[in-house]
Amino acid sequence: MKKKALSIVLAGTMALSMTAVGAVSVSAEEATAAPLAPGGFGTLGEYTPTAGVKTNKLMFAMPGAWQNDTTKDEKCGGAAGIYWWGSTTYDTPDAKAGGHGWPGYKAVQVKGETYTTKDETGAEKEVEIPNLWAIDVPTFGNNTASEEHDASMIIWNNYLDGGMETDPAKNPFYAASQQTRDFPGQYYCRMDDASGSPTRDHPYYATLLKYAYEQIFKKAFTEETMPGVTSLDFTSDNFWVDINKMSAAYNGEDYDKLSDDEKSFQLDIVLDDINFDLSDVFGTYAANFFNEDKVPLSRTCGLAFTFDNMVFVVNFDPDKMQVSPVSGKVGFDGDFYFYYGGGEYGSWPTKELNDAMKEKLGEDKVVSGNFTDDKYLNSSIDDIEIPTSATTAPSTTVPAPATDATSATSSTASGSTTANNSNGAVATGQVSMVVILLVVIAAGIGVVVFTRKKTEK
Repeated sequence: MKKKALSIVLAGTMALSMTAVGAVSVSAEEATAAPLAPGGFGTLGEYTPTAGVKTNKLMFAMPGAWQNDTTKDEKCGGAAGIYWWGSTTYDTPDAKAGGHGWPGYKAVQVKGETYTTKDETGAEKEVEIPNLWAIDVPTFGNNTASEEHDASMIIWNNYLDGGMETDPAKNPFYAASQQTRDFPGQYYCRMDDASGSPTRDHPYYATLLKYAYEQIFKKAFTEETMPGVTSLDFTSDNFWVDINKMSAAYNGEDYDKLSDDEKSFQLDIVLDDINFDLSDVFGTYAANFFNEDKVPLSRTCGLAFTFDNMVFVVNFDPDKMQVSPVSGKVGFDGDFYFYYGGGEYGSWPTKELNDAMKEKLGEDKVVSGNFTDDKYLNSSIDDIEIPTSATTAPSTTVPAPATDATSATSSTASGSTTANNSNGAVATGQVSMVVILLVVIAAGIGVVVFTRKKTEK
């Protein structure tokens, strides 16, 4: 009888497995037969924040390779576009879905910014920067009662919806459209866990945050009030341990008796009581630095800096690009950098400090560049090496505030971090595969239970 029961369980689970597989197969066949989505021009236009909504000004350096005959159409105007989700301030009909129509809003070209180039005779001349775009996007803290956040993830693009149809005769927008992969849209901060640390993906910003902590602590304390503070060195491999030990002593704690989590946040406990000002070292970008622990729905990650008035520059490294397994479109890599004017940018808040850190740390530890150089401004998409096989997106770093300490790199902060657009790297069939896995697991459990009962008898 027990053997018969076991046979029935196995037969049933096998049938369910085949049914699930069949459902996936049918879905795939139907999807293949269905017409593929065509592309088109962006339609949302410029974004106008609702009255009272807090915003950050984000800038984007449009690569020349993203421009083509389609983007030069008056319906696009060669503009940059930006798509975001996880916001509480959308004014669009599908706001409840956590996003808005792809490819999002149209950025505004920055006027009055010039750079030096040469004319036909070789003489230098000043011309307006043609590829700098900007847009004010909602930042954190607009709705403290909501678990959603504002523009927590973003995708820059060339304001074209590429669609899914790849035949250029049917859809010229597919080849013409370009975009980045998804990125955090609000700020970076120091996190000790590997899933959210700028140390991993942005080592130059981990160094910057160490330097900022060093400056804050040396201004706030003396050797009498915090022994050892004057010898803090942001270039030390033991910096985080050193500053947390000093902070633990200041907090009246025995560092060696604390848990690892308690050890790593001792400096942030101290930071809560400091009103710091970094304008003497970071200039106007000092306003970007803040104590994240004090904002609504904090992730409790201490010192952070927003991307306000920073510029996003695209990276042409093919190893860091993401290719969608669904659409086959590439998502370019890149990052936000401090903007110095004239097309120049870097990984430190002022050009003078950026140059000084190249001398101190080495040029390979500091980012600097100019998005008006010939390669960035005048390249064709045919000049760029682009991977053709599907890839997994590089993990993003610390994103928008979360209701808990889980980073959006785990796809849990600020809602889903899956791109909600026709070109994004969204995987299909995931639910069906989950069903299959659950059925198989159930079958395994059934075998174990019945086998165990038979053995016990």
